[in-house]
Amino acid sequence: MKKTILLGTLFLTGVVSAFPFRTSCGKIYEVSGTQGMSLNQVASELSDINLIACGERPSSIVIYSH
Repeated sequence: MKKTILLGTLFLTGVVSAFPFRTSCGKIYEVSGTQGMSLNQVASELSDINLIACGERPSSIVIYSH
């Protein structure tokens, strides 16, 4: 499965302790506990959350930062 990840200053300094995640079916979850994880690990966790919430894996994960 191809995952698209946009890198930004947020991940240059580390993943914040909590952030909102919108699933492919429109549900929003507050994600925490990602401190110390690589971007691939975070994307994998978000894919798992989407699978549980929507019953399907997303075709891509896009991480925005500002």
